[in-house]
Amino acid sequence: MRTRVILFLICWIGFSGCAQVKFTLNYDPQSTEEVSGGVKVSDFGYFPNEGIKQNEIRETAAGRIYLTEDVGTFFSNATKREFRQSGISLKGNCKLDGEVNEFLIDSLGWSSDYVTDVRYILYDGSGKTLLDNSYNVKFNTSKFVVIDIILNNINKAVSDNIKQLLTDPAFLSNIQNSCQ
Repeated sequence: MRTRVILFLICWIGFSGCAQVKFTLNYDPQSTEEVSGGVKVSDFGYFPNEGIKQNEIRETAAGRIYLTEDVGTFFSNATKREFRQSGISLKGNCKLDGEVNEFLIDSLGWSSDYVTDVRYILYDGSGKTLLDNSYNVKFNTSKFVVIDIILNNINKAVSDNIKQLLTDPAFLSNIQNSCQ
């Protein structure tokens, strides 16, 4: 009996690492910030490593995680939702561009690291750069969890990254002084 359980676990771990999963992920804004201003949010670019598709979250185990939309589009839509939640109008004279340079789930070993690296570029109405910053998020979770927790962790990685932008004093100053 013990041998069967061990064999089952080895097969389950081995085959689960080879899975290709496509998620329809609904993003729920988490912001509790209150900010005024107006910013048009452009579609973000996604610049993954070679071999990673535009709708793929890089995963270090043998599996693949695909979203039903491009990662850049998912991130820009999430940013719009966070802005609306915090009180920023999506109409205004300023424009926000973004570049998702890394979206990673590093699940080699017994835990998973969720990593995001996103560059945000804020322009005023004349095209002058007001802010050009990158924000990185990394947190660790248990590897062996149900799919709902993985989806929540993906949302958390996105939300935590956008929160860094929303709480950056330089961003807040520019939004309040140049993007009304």
